[in-house]
Amino acid sequence: MLTWSLVVPTFNRRDVLLRVLPLAFGQTVPPVQVVIVDASPDWQVTRQAVQALAADHPAIQLDYLQAVTPSSATQRNQGVEQAIGDIVVMIDDDSFLYPDYVERILAVYAADTQGVLAGVNGVNVPAMPDADAGASAGLARKDDRRGGTGGLRERVMRYRLGRWISSRILFQDMHALFLKYEGERNPAVPPEFAHLDVTPMTFMSGHGLSVHRRIALAEPLDRSLRYYAALEDLDASYRYGRHGLLLRANGANLHHFEVAGGRVKRRTATTFQLLNMLVFIKRNADRPGSWLSRYRWMLWRRLLGETIKDALSRRWDFPQARGVVTAMRSWRAVWRTPAADLNQWYPAYQRALLDRG
Repeated sequence: MLTWSLVVPTFNRRDVLLRVLPLAFGQTVPPVQVVIVDASPDWQVTRQAVQALAADHPAIQLDYLQAVTPSSATQRNQGVEQAIGDIVVMIDDDSFLYPDYVERILAVYAADTQGVLAGVNGVNVPAMPDADAGASAGLARKDDRRGGTGGLRERVMRYRLGRWISSRILFQDMHALFLKYEGERNPAVPPEFAHLDVTPMTFMSGHGLSVHRRIALAEPLDRSLRYYAALEDLDASYRYGRHGLLLRANGANLHHFEVAGGRVKRRTATTFQLLNMLVFIKRNADRPGSWLSRYRWMLWRRLLGETIKDALSRRWDFPQARGVVTAMRSWRAVWRTPAADLNQWYPAYQRALLDRG
């Protein structure tokens, strides 16, 4: 049987982390190892609390590490480098796993008789796991300030035109957000997986993905994303697709709580999302220049979409639209920087944008 290691990056979220980990330790197929990479100033205090939780699971190796660099991307890479399992499962520090989450994912790997599988994602569901329904008591969710637009969106999404607007105009879809610099990947499900409830994927979400450790080591998350790693999971999992098939195990459920306490403001998050995409293109595309016109066209489309979303959510200072404008003013600096210099140059540029507010 394949073994698995859990990797969790965390930062100043002790309360939710201590509620998430018991569900990970208690999986029906337990991990051989749990790796926590903590960027918090008081990480040693949290380590003691996690060690107390792990004491009830002596067969599981716990590695609690201080983050070398405080960034979800680099923290995940640090955790993968420490992992010993055949499969690495990465979750966010506010991802609540259902008890059989990993068992269902490992069943997909077990069916891979031809060695064609690179990674498996689960499904983010609205409800907390029944086994620990009270685990989220007292936790505050991220405030998206949609007001009454949630119900409106549900009604609009019933129609084909509404779904097209949501994806292509409002960019509420991974395939619209990410420019596929190596082309489309639309694989069919091979016969050996026909008995399983699986769906082929192009991207996997970082709040609950799994991948062969050897592939995670070959395709680390982008090392230049040290301040805000927007789209880092889409980029890494897209590159996992170089090595094999990505599948979603439709019965493997988790609940991504999205706890309150964002790392950066909406405006800056939008700017970094767009600039990060350009970094991915420069670093990975065979001919980056051929993507520049599509990237610039996307900026204008995003300006329209983010303006609409800000208005629908009654954000009258239009932070996300202003974030696009900042990216429009900044992308040339990224583009002029040689790809070989991005690891050193881009973090400093992100830091300067953060300091500017």
